[in-house]
Amino acid sequence: GEPYVLEINTLPGMTSNSLFPKSARAAGISFSELLNLIIKYSMEGRA
Repeated sequence: GEPYVLEINTLPGMTSNSLFPKSARAAGISFSELLNLIIKYSMEGRA
């Protein structure tokens, strides 16, 4: 798909009530799923 820039922020808030997780929740992604996706994508290509 086509990437979209949500926010350019080197230190986004990562509590469950911060804007980044709230945006993910609006897209149907739970907070725990968001954390799992961040970990998964950061580890791709590092093995």
